[in-house]
Amino acid sequence: MTTRDDQQRMLRAARLYYQDNRTQEQIARALKTSRPQVSRLLQNARHEGIVQIKIIDPNSTHSTLEEQLLSTFHLAEAIVITTESDTHDVTRRRIGQATARYLERTLQNGDTVGMGWGRTLYEVVSALEPKRKARINVVPLIGGLGQIAPVFQVHDLARALADAFGGAWQNFYVPALVESDDVAASLLRSVDVKQVAARWQNLEVAIVGIGNVAFEAEMQMLFVNYLNAEMQTGLRDARAVGDICVRFFDAHGKPCPEVVRGVVGIELKQLKRTRRVVGVAGGASKAEAILGALRGRFVNVLVTDEIAARRVLE
Repeated sequence: MTTRDDQQRMLRAARLYYQDNRTQEQIARALKTSRPQVSRLLQNARHEGIVQIKIIDPNSTHSTLEEQLLSTFHLAEAIVITTESDTHDVTRRRIGQATARYLERTLQNGDTVGMGWGRTLYEVVSALEPKRKARINVVPLIGGLGQIAPVFQVHDLARALADAFGGAWQNFYVPALVESDDVAASLLRSVDVKQVAARWQNLEVAIVGIGNVAFEAEMQMLFVNYLNAEMQTGLRDARAVGDICVRFFDAHGKPCPEVVRGVVGIELKQLKRTRRVVGVAGGASKAEAILGALRGRFVNVLVTDEIAARRVLE
């Protein structure tokens, strides 16, 4: 019969081994016992259910939810990864992997690809392992936000996507948000910027994150450093739930263009003219924003997780 003391020793050994990545030799010294005894403690911990190991196929998807999303929102494609929990980092990573596999099989030579920004898109480009080259031309869809870590900036993401496929990318070194619409329009008329913005009219593919107005990491930074109190009040009054490239919309997919001024980036109406817009987002906190993006028809390919998909379909 297993005593409480035995269970505590199993628990301590398991934590040191599985959580702290200690070797069995190190654990033996910490517990003042032998390495074979540590091995037995770990085996017994699994037998007693103290340690439970789950193996999740990163390529597995939820076909029923995918079919429901396709039929409900008339999407070109839906990819729903299976998840065990709403752990943001794990969810982002697995959505990134699924999106990378999608891009590897669909991007073609000569495609002009628009690129958004954010943590999930960073996971996308980090997971790319294309078996073939494709002479794609990658175009940033928005300017940069200075307070974001460089690896999440649109310039770095565009370059990483292009490099992975052996393609080219365009510079777009302008701020994402400026003082007014007039200043933004002036920037977009300048020669170098105008050349990039002109490509937004002829994109084969756009890859975008879907942000939510729920004060997550990126949104906190955006609100605190770039959106003044009047804009924040306007977003609340407009009942904005999400954004794509800092273009906000409500839960019904109605854009909120009058709220945040001075955006140097693609407009939602331009995005809707793109043949294939891949929306990449997941987690329970993103469900309302994803729903708004689908209702507004801003994306027609969705890569998400099981938790978000179920909430969207409720």
